[in-house]
Amino acid sequence: MKGKYTVGILIAIVLIAIGASFYFIMQFFEDNPTQPQQPTTYTEGVIIDIQDTSILVIGGLSVEEAKNMSVEEALEAGNDATWFSLTMDQRSRLKLHDEVKVGYTTLEEAYPAQGTAKTIEKLNE
Repeated sequence: MKGKYTVGILIAIVLIAIGASFYFIMQFFEDNPTQPQQPTTYTEGVIIDIQDTSILVIGGLSVEEAKNMSVEEALEAGNDATWFSLTMDQRSRLKLHDEVKVGYTTLEEAYPAQGTAKTIEKLNE
């Protein structure tokens, strides 16, 4: 009887250890910041300013209007203005006054807002 009890305890411990391992592995993959996150929100606009690996995107303006405005005038005239941080690869494909669609997950509330671009694509190429 004592042997069956010991085997039962060992089996229970092994099953709990396996369950805990799967739980912690799943938590790691959900919370790991290195996992690629899919954008949850998109915005469209024109690139008004470029600084190192950041771009200022303002919505509600046409490319022609943007070319004839200073950054300050565009900020006053545009609806949505956001500074997006980019990777070097994303940045190398863009130039001033490109019309873009930017995907992101969150923005810091300010004017202009600030966020990190998860995806970016040129429109009207």
